[in-house]
Amino acid sequence: MNDTISAKTKTLIFLLTVAAVSLITYLAGILDWNRVQWSSALVFLILVIILNSFPVNLPRGGVVTTSTAAAFASILLFHPLIAVMITVLGDLFSRRKGRTLIHYVFNAAELTVSTGTAALLYRIFIPATPVFSLRFLLVSITSLIVYTIFNVSFVTLIIAFEQKEKPYSLWLTNLKWGMPNFLGMVPLGILIAVIYSTIAFWGLVLFLLPLALARQSFESYMNMRRTFLDTIKSLAIAIDAKDPYTKGHSLRVSDYAVALARELKWPDDKVELLQHISLIHDVGKIAVPEEILKKPSLLSKEELDIMKTHSQAGAEIIKDIKYFAEGAAMIRHHHERWDGTGYPDHIKAEYIPEGARLLAVVDAFDAMTTDRLYRKAMESGAALQELQLGAGTQFDTRIVSAFINIYPQLNNSPKEVARKNIPSDHSLAQSYSK
Repeated sequence: MNDTISAKTKTLIFLLTVAAVSLITYLAGILDWNRVQWSSALVFLILVIILNSFPVNLPRGGVVTTSTAAAFASILLFHPLIAVMITVLGDLFSRRKGRTLIHYVFNAAELTVSTGTAALLYRIFIPATPVFSLRFLLVSITSLIVYTIFNVSFVTLIIAFEQKEKPYSLWLTNLKWGMPNFLGMVPLGILIAVIYSTIAFWGLVLFLLPLALARQSFESYMNMRRTFLDTIKSLAIAIDAKDPYTKGHSLRVSDYAVALARELKWPDDKVELLQHISLIHDVGKIAVPEEILKKPSLLSKEELDIMKTHSQAGAEIIKDIKYFAEGAAMIRHHHERWDGTGYPDHIKAEYIPEGARLLAVVDAFDAMTTDRLYRKAMESGAALQELQLGAGTQFDTRIVSAFINIYPQLNNSPKEVARKNIPSDHSLAQSYSK
């Protein structure tokens, strides 16, 4: 978390803390302490601590762990207050690095509200020891859905407040990436509860291997995603290296493009595709002779015609790659103009794919604000004016307006754009639980 905590974050933590204290007070009042199975609760607490100590980071903040299955089971097995104690203490004593007091306060409050509400809902309909039946199954799934929605929502809100992002988009992203974990952990949690109520401790032993395998599978998937993104970034660096005067261009264009797409409220899957496509939008330059790319003066008409082939060549290179196929049109048309005088196909206005229109704006802005052999970089203000002058002829007016609107928030720094807007696997808020 940042050193300076925003007012929204403080307000959220305060409200959650008040709600948590109120809920604990209520639950303590309805608990028969003489009927608590402390040995069973201790077993689940130890299990949750162990499983919590090996989290997997989500793409845009927060983590998931296989402790979710044990937490789900505790909701179904114990009084709501005991279930709260297991999840909160399990998080408190887990082996996590980099967390501060404010992280612990937030986690304790949100886990209390999420777990306590779900457990209370379950106990209203199933007050006795769980016996597998259709009613038990429906009530269990419903209460665990409530837990998941609360948990994801609270974590999303605090990350959105700290990273100054739109909560809804971030919520959909975290829900999307957390859903495989939820779908895997719910059946395990229900089975753990049913089997533990039948054969006690040895029922948990049966699930240790499946839980370890589930965690390993999800981590492998997330690592593969990170490796894929790192590979694309390396390819972008290699492309830019062919022309030393555009070093870092693709990374900056990608940063700007992601920020702009979020401003335009693109769905998260399209933003992620755009992120990758914009990193390799100049891949076709590998087909352009180096003497043209490195020419220290303006290009002749013949040389310019050769340079113009790079967008079409780039589209041809990636069109047969399944993941990139949808983005081939963005690369092919990112030098088209709103008035139809661009290249390679001279299409105009909304016939140009929106992604290509977006790339055209950020590509031109970065080109204007970086040095070339034959000219010095423009000041950002002058470059924004040029974009505005080209709106309606070279560029889509709506996209230009959106970029001008968000640019002051980007602190004039592509690195800041990346930190705040790219679905990063190294989130500022990764220390928050689940």
